[in-house]
Amino acid sequence: MNLYFDAAATTPLSEKALEAYIKTEREFFANPSSLHKEGVKAHKELERNRAEIADLISVPPASLFFTSGATESIAAVFSSFLLSTPGKVIISSIEHDAVSSWLRPLERSGWKTAMLKAKGGIVRKEDLEAELTSDTRLVAIMSVNNVTGAVENIKELVETVRSYEKGLKHRIFFFSDSVQALGKIPFDPVALGIDGASFSAHKINGPRGIGALYLRRPEAFTAIAPAGGQEKGKRGGTENLPAIAGFRAALGEWMDGAEERREHIKMLSNRIKDAINGLGFHILSPADASPYIISFASPLPSEVYTRMLSERGISVSSGSACSNNTKGEGERILLSMGIRSSEAKNAVRISLSNGSDSDGVDELIKAIKEIGHGR
Repeated sequence: MNLYFDAAATTPLSEKALEAYIKTEREFFANPSSLHKEGVKAHKELERNRAEIADLISVPPASLFFTSGATESIAAVFSSFLLSTPGKVIISSIEHDAVSSWLRPLERSGWKTAMLKAKGGIVRKEDLEAELTSDTRLVAIMSVNNVTGAVENIKELVETVRSYEKGLKHRIFFFSDSVQALGKIPFDPVALGIDGASFSAHKINGPRGIGALYLRRPEAFTAIAPAGGQEKGKRGGTENLPAIAGFRAALGEWMDGAEERREHIKMLSNRIKDAINGLGFHILSPADASPYIISFASPLPSEVYTRMLSERGISVSSGSACSNNTKGEGERILLSMGIRSSEAKNAVRISLSNGSDSDGVDELIKAIKEIGHGR
């Protein structure tokens, strides 16, 4: 048995995405920046894929730029502020390390920084209002948390910023790491009014090493290093056209019948939660979290519990997989939510994908019950 419940970390490449990757690699091998016939053909294919992905995300094609993934998209935005006169940047205390790690470089460059509380995993507009000052230039609050699945009220938070900036002579850039939102919750960057968002293909059965950056006003964004000028100067380097095609194919699959898929995942998620509650374990995810992510406090240290499930052929996470290299991201996020240290250390994350099914969930529940309280 090999059951995978760590989809928030990454997902397997779908057959359609793989087929699109291989087909594009073979048929559109030229550099899209080249002026010869094959290069022009590759450029047209690049723009066709951009238009289709943009349509699936509900943004204008001119506002979407391809990167190597969400981490690079985030870096592009945060590093660009190093070119500006130092002001203030505000982030939530539950951001992924890809965001929070930028505070130190900004501080070294003279920026003031602030972290918003997120009691229970939710950032409140009152806390944001209290931190907004006349020199605030950037606010970054993720759409869906990667550890607990907490869904932020981005629209309300954006409106709070827009209301405050009416008295300013500059605009405040509102950025949202939206990796865990894409395809998993209703999400419309334009309607939300955000200025920038990051996406990764490998979270939705697309290839690794490809992502996208949404910019509401591209003309107002200056990359710190435009390199060769590709992606209209927002991200240099030859575009990874085969991976972009795989991204498009995977996203198309996720968006096809998205509402029905989400209802199915919600049903599976509720079954898992019922089993966890039945054992008396504390579910750490908010009640209205994304159904794709469930975090709970196991009766054993998280590393022990995940290993016991792994020995039964079931893959889950002891927190954010990215933190296994740096230690502590998942625990940091849970502590900032107000979770007790003893529970944060024992936290286990179960994350579903559109490939999750009832049989697999039955086996997961069976294994959780077998382990029980680990006595």
